[in-house]
Amino acid sequence: MNPRTVPLGELCRVDRRSVPSNDPRVAGLPFVGVEHVVGGTGALDPDAGSRVGNRKSTAFRFDERHVLYAKLRPYLNKVATPGFAGVCSTELVPLLPRDGVDRDFLACLLRRKETVDCAMSSATGSRMPRADMKALMAMPAPFPPLQRQWEIAGVFKRVARIHRLCDRAKICVRGFAPALFVKMFGDPATNPMGWPVARLGEICEIDRHALPEGGREDSNLRFIGVENVTKDSGALNFDAQSRVGNRKSAAFYFDPRHILYSRLRPYLNKVAIPNFTGRCSTELIPLLSYEGVDRYFLAYFLRSAGAAKIAVDSAVGARMPRTDMKVLMAMPVPLPAYDKQRQFAAIAREAACVISLAEAATEAASNLTAALAARLIK
Repeated sequence: MNPRTVPLGELCRVDRRSVPSNDPRVAGLPFVGVEHVVGGTGALDPDAGSRVGNRKSTAFRFDERHVLYAKLRPYLNKVATPGFAGVCSTELVPLLPRDGVDRDFLACLLRRKETVDCAMSSATGSRMPRADMKALMAMPAPFPPLQRQWEIAGVFKRVARIHRLCDRAKICVRGFAPALFVKMFGDPATNPMGWPVARLGEICEIDRHALPEGGREDSNLRFIGVENVTKDSGALNFDAQSRVGNRKSAAFYFDPRHILYSRLRPYLNKVAIPNFTGRCSTELIPLLSYEGVDRYFLAYFLRSAGAAKIAVDSAVGARMPRTDMKVLMAMPVPLPAYDKQRQFAAIAREAACVISLAEAATEAASNLTAALAARLIK
């Protein structure tokens, strides 16, 4: 038998308890911003730097009873069930389940595709869409008996464990190559191994007019925006919607010889190593390494703390800082022997393959979640 259907507002209520930043009642409590919530799974990443809301602004209080729903960019599907009390950005709406509603079931309900579609259909704003909470609370939602809610939530908890294991594996492997880089070559900022030094502009060039094979412009090539590049690791996430540049705007071409360096918001440290031919936002600069310089070595150098600091310090612009490329190209680069660079590159490529396998497992878990949601929550 199908469960009865009620407006979502009969399953939960919006519990906005705003507090100023200097309120002594919340001193010492953890802060959660939108970017601390992982899309799809709801896991909390305390190391993610939040750009939307901070401790200096008004915040909402929450505790272990609440579900935190991100009304900003609802297509990212950010729904968290924190196991602690804290304060959150006002872009995260604390929802309090009503009597007879399991919190984990409510979170599952909010993450399903139908809820995301409803939130997007009523969202306002094009660049930074926000869900209309009144419209969302009016959305028809299934309301099964509590025992059935527990059963459904239990299934999704097991799937969430798969997500967490995959994410943990990706974090471990992503940290391996940068650590190996320092072990093999030393800290580039101090060059303790005494490698010969060259300026970045002497070992690579900015290749803004790179063309795909055959020299023919092709607007159907895969497009990469800044937001498709994962910070620090450089992994490509094609589910991320780019706000800076798109298929219809000016673009650069790249191929598997290039490194893509993001000059926009250099503190995010976005450097990609593509393995295909495509087009990219003009905020992503294609760099072409010269003979005797391996592009994997160069990419990991550019991600190093010392190189990132030079990029950040040279940036101009307050709201959307951009690296001064002249300063960057003058940066000193310790240059080990090419054979040693290639040895590192081979290991880094193997690590990238492991990450790809973990990404595939995560995608499979996401597909399973969507299929289960369609089958179990009707």
